Parts: sequence; structure tokens; C-alpha cells
Amino acid sequence: MNKFLNVLIGALVALVAFSACGGVPFVSQNTPTETATRRTIRPTFTPKPRVTATQETAPTLEPDPTGEPEPTKEPTQEPEPVTNTPRPTRRPQQTQPTKPPQPTAPPQPQFLIKIGTNYLCEQQGVYKVIVNAKSGRTLMAGATFAFFDGSGRLLQDGAGKDLIAVTTGDFNISIGSNCRVESDRTSPNTSNGELDVGDAVRAGNNPIIMRFVKSAADLTPISENVTINFANGGQYWIYTNTQ
Repeated sequence: MNKFLNVLIGALVALVAFSACGGVPFVSQNTPTETATRRTIRPTFTPKPRVTATQETAPTLEPDPTGEPEPTKEPTQEPEPVTNTPRPTRRPQQTQPTKPPQPTAPPQPQFLIKIGTNYLCEQQGVYKVIVNAKSGRTLMAGATFAFFDGSGRLLQDGAGKDLIAVTTGDFNISIGSNCRVESDRTSPNTSNGELDVGDAVRAGNNPIIMRFVKSAADLTPISENVTINFANGGQYWIYTNTQ
């Protein structure tokens, strides 16, 4: 046994010595010779770096330690030049003539005697004026009434007497002379003044105008006018009262 070990060790020593003297290594003798292989180196594509815009963050202004804000500087804007555009000249408006104020009608005169109801009771060939003049509920005596034509001329009868009459304080009684007021013996028609104007009417004065006047000598009116148109004739009734 020891002998075998010694032989094995000697063989190993001889093998090492042989390898050191330039002999072919043991491993090389058992391994096939490698053939050199040519490799083609392909260029590597390297992407170009892109420039990425970096948003800069505005620095935060620290507050003034004194506590007073700094005045803000406003940008100075240059004023735009002002262009004066001429405006069209306005024509002066024509002033319309001022209309004179309408004349104010004078107030109606306040007459002493107020004319009331008046109407014609037709009767062929008769031209008579009958007056019922009162002051309140009583008859008014002494009221003068006269007759005029359209021009204001005082009329006269056929004898040349002025057609002027005066009321009395007594009743004139008639039955059936008033076509609008029923009458009988117990309740007759009453009046206190009358005048026949037939001569003036037949002379062509129709219609005629009757009004109360101050007196026979003073024809100043104290009542409004009453225009009487007899047509074919009749009795004209006039009712009055004192204001």
C-alpha cells in the first residue's frame, strides 16, 4: 500500500515538472483549439436629449420687516394723441312764432232778473207776450221790459208808441191761454204783465228781442235777451224770477 502511494506521488511530481519545461498543458491537450471569431460591432443608437422647458417659480417676496408694503410701481403709459375731429355745425333751429294767448271770454254779467221757462202757444193772428215775474213766491211789480229788433233798435207800435211795459202786483187771470199749464175756474192761468207786439211783427220784425231794463228812460239791460219767433202767431209765455 505504501508502495502504491509513493508511485502515485512520483508520477504527479514528474507531470508537474514536465509542464514547467514547456510542454503542452494537460488541459490543452484534451481541449480543442478555439478558432478566432470576427465580430461586427454595430453602432448603438443613442437618442438625442430633448430640451424640456423648466417653469421657473417666481421667488416669494418676504414681507418687509417694517410692516409697510413697498409702493407698487405702476407702468407709465404714454397718453394717446388726441385727434380733434371737427363736428358738423348745427343749423340754428328756427324759432316758431309764439301764438298769442287766446282771449279770455269776459264773464257773463250777473243780471238782477233771471229768465226761466219760456215758450210759444200758437194761435193764428195773435202776437202777444205774457210775463209771469216773481220775486221768490210773490209777484214782482215794477219790472220794466221792452222789445227790440235784431240791431238793438227799440220797436214801436202802429201809433208810434215805444213797446215798453211794466209788471204789476196784481194777477191777470185767464183760462186756457197757456198751452202747457192746465187751468180752470178754480186754478186759472196767472200773469202780471203782457204786451201786444202785433204791429211790429206785421211790419216785418220777426223774430223780435225782449229783455228787462232798468226803466223806460234807462234801457240798460238787467236780464238776458229772449228771442221770440212768432211764426204764424200765438201767445208767448215768459217766466222770470229775481236773483
